[in-house]
Amino acid sequence: MTSPQNHTTVNGNGLNNQYENPVYVADTPLENDVFDNDVSTDDVMVSLEITDEMKKKAQENRQQQQSSSTRETVNSVNYDDVISAERLTEEVDENKMIPMSALSVNSLVQNRRQSAGNFRRRMSRDDLQDEEDEFYHRELILKIRKTLPLKNFRDEIRARRDLEKFLVQPVVVLDVPHTSLDKIVDELLSKLQKDLDVEEKITSQAGKSFFTFQETYQDAMASVDHLKETIQGVSYKPDGADYEETWITALCTLPMVNKSHVAIARLRNPLNLGNKCEEVQFVIAIIAPKKEKFTKNAVEIGRTFSSMMCNRGFRHSLMAAETEKQFKEALIVQSAKYKRQVTESLSEGAMLGGGGEVEFQSYTFKQMGRGIYDDIKRRLPHYWSDYKDGFVGKHTIHKVIATILFLYFACLLPDIAFGTLYEKNTNGVIDVTSCIMSQTVGGLVFALISGQPMLVLLTTAPLALYVKVIMIVSTEFNLDFKAMYAMTGIWNGIFLLLQSVTNASMLMKYSTRSTEEIFGFFIALAFSADAIKATIGNFQKNYNFQCPNKAIGTLSSVLNQTMNTSDPTTATPTVSSYPAECISKIFCCRPENSILFLFLMCGTLWLGLTLLRFDESQFLSSTKREILTDYALPLSVIIFSFFGSYVFRQIPLEGFNYIPGRSFFTLAPFTTLPPLAHVGACGLGLCLSCLFFVDQNVSGAVINSPQNKLVKGPAYHWDLMVVGFINIFLSVFNLPWVHAALPHSPMHVKALADVEQHVTNMGTVHDEIVKVRETRITSIVSHVLIGLSLLFVPVLQYVPIAVLQGLFLYLGFSSFSGNQMFDRMMLIFTEGSSYPPNHYVRKVPQRKLHLFTLIQVLGLVIVSVFGFVDLYYMKMIFPVIILLLLPIRHKLLPKIIERKYLAILDS
Repeated sequence: MTSPQNHTTVNGNGLNNQYENPVYVADTPLENDVFDNDVSTDDVMVSLEITDEMKKKAQENRQQQQSSSTRETVNSVNYDDVISAERLTEEVDENKMIPMSALSVNSLVQNRRQSAGNFRRRMSRDDLQDEEDEFYHRELILKIRKTLPLKNFRDEIRARRDLEKFLVQPVVVLDVPHTSLDKIVDELLSKLQKDLDVEEKITSQAGKSFFTFQETYQDAMASVDHLKETIQGVSYKPDGADYEETWITALCTLPMVNKSHVAIARLRNPLNLGNKCEEVQFVIAIIAPKKEKFTKNAVEIGRTFSSMMCNRGFRHSLMAAETEKQFKEALIVQSAKYKRQVTESLSEGAMLGGGGEVEFQSYTFKQMGRGIYDDIKRRLPHYWSDYKDGFVGKHTIHKVIATILFLYFACLLPDIAFGTLYEKNTNGVIDVTSCIMSQTVGGLVFALISGQPMLVLLTTAPLALYVKVIMIVSTEFNLDFKAMYAMTGIWNGIFLLLQSVTNASMLMKYSTRSTEEIFGFFIALAFSADAIKATIGNFQKNYNFQCPNKAIGTLSSVLNQTMNTSDPTTATPTVSSYPAECISKIFCCRPENSILFLFLMCGTLWLGLTLLRFDESQFLSSTKREILTDYALPLSVIIFSFFGSYVFRQIPLEGFNYIPGRSFFTLAPFTTLPPLAHVGACGLGLCLSCLFFVDQNVSGAVINSPQNKLVKGPAYHWDLMVVGFINIFLSVFNLPWVHAALPHSPMHVKALADVEQHVTNMGTVHDEIVKVRETRITSIVSHVLIGLSLLFVPVLQYVPIAVLQGLFLYLGFSSFSGNQMFDRMMLIFTEGSSYPPNHYVRKVPQRKLHLFTLIQVLGLVIVSVFGFVDLYYMKMIFPVIILLLLPIRHKLLPKIIERKYLAILDS
């Protein structure tokens, strides 16, 4: 008798999952049938008749079983069972009869099939991984964590503008029920499309651009990791970073968008979007144009709204809003708070001090001479260290030697160039050697007894222009130029002494950065204008192809004769075809001379600027790059002097005139001047003292600015007195005047400084001075070398005039670097998306920024007109025009541009 357990269905995982077809026992299907009690299981003959369709179905099931993702890993497999199951499978597939009881067949096949399947599953895990790799989209994601400062709504005008623009027609979605990011973003984009009539193609593209993965996997977008670019708040504490987990800002840039769009969603329930973002209640979506000004790009707009969300009180008011109207009112209230902060005016003292860069101590009229006393008291304790600091410290010797050579070339070569100009303007009364002697005497005296030895004294282009005025006046009224020049210089020195005693330098507290920039820009233009005029003059004289000399004939006749000759070797004209001598002093036929002049001038400029910025390149080591940068000027002058004097020695170049045995210390003939001429000299000296006053004090203010890290203090009043005495002495002997010069003085400071590159929190790189070696050694030694140059002046004639003009261009172009006025002028022609992240770009409206720059340009044009026009009565009042820039800045400009913006632009 058989127990009921023997009556079962053949529906197990083994056999039935393989074939899913009825198994026949003695022509009777076994599936869902029960054996009769009178049939002995021992006598049952199992006959398996398998069709081709059944085989095909079984093979498909095997493949499906192998690729199933729900298989379990089997730790151990009986390999004997696997082999037996495989043999049994082969026999079944071949329609062989197997004498076996039905239960044995069922049990054996199920067990062995299960073991074989588990083995196959374990052995095919690598294949399964490959199939998954093909099925799922995989890519690499670059994550960069960049710190952004919170926006200051009081200073950064763009922040308030972003908020005001959003409040015109705010896009807000409240109580969003969705729990996936893609649906939340879709809700915001739909709201944008509905409220602002944004085109569907823009919202469609934005929906993809917010995420790193472009395909639509709606159920997968539930993590902040899927967003391409986000902003999140964080507070750094000693025990770690505390993230703002209640809001997230998503950014998107599209090339097809013309203006930015912002939408804010408040979720119905806090949403977990992944690590550090587990309680999100607000999602801010920002769409911005791809090419946009720095202050208007997606990151800056995101900074605006993210900075607002960092305010807990503001977030609470947004959470408490029950309707969109209340939500928008909370935004308006917050905007009003920021507006009140912006309208708060800055203190008048900060504006008068130009942002607090340089402090000028105030004195009363009764405290005459007190400024000189304070300067000496401040600087005298450092007098010994002014020498010691030139020898101690790491890299100090190298820096000092490089600076000495820089000052030697930077002062000597302009003396040669200005000497030729003086010689032309004074009919030889003042020449090159006079300039060299004046530089030596004035520079040495100032280096020894001045309060601020970092200042470099030099005769400048405005002084050369003013000397021409004195020459014109002397010729106009038939006066002795030597006596007139000496008396003008003496009166100038007297006025400088009076200004120093009466503490007039304290007026320079009204000199702001804009005034200094205009004056520095004018000096750079004067250097460049001298070089350009010299080049034009050289071309007008030499670049001629037709000469009126009958003996030589025209160049065209020479070429015709050359072309008609039967000798092919003479088919090309040579240098000897040109005339060897000039027809007159103002007309030559030497175009090769002009081409060489242009080559030497531009080559000196190019090599000097290249070496000056060589420390920013990737070539050589940092030490070697720094050495090349320090020796940029000497190397460029020496190399191109070699080219002009030796490599192209067959081409005659002009040199400066030199009169050997010239006496430098001959007294001027004061007795030849009539009494009224002394009055005229007094007037000229008064105007000239204004030029000296501005030049001297502006140069001192520039080098004593806080970014130069000078620690020994200024000495404005004492230095002005020293310059007054020096120029009285030089005037008596008809030597050129000298005063502190731009850009030589700032370049002197930088040459003695250790400079490091720093990255701002906005990602920009700038040079920052770490330490300056405040020493007198460089000025003393360099001026001693300049004086010794008088012993080999003929050797200096090997320096071509073209190289000197290249030096002028080098000094002019190098001074443009760091001039904020020049940088802002370039912004007018710069694409908005390429604006640098400067403080004035972020804090001042673009219209106000460009208006301020244009006003500065207008002031520069006025100063240049009075300085460059060949009308002597205009040149006479040129120094007064410079002084008028101060009241214009403080009385007229605030009526055009708000003071809060002036404080930002002019600091």
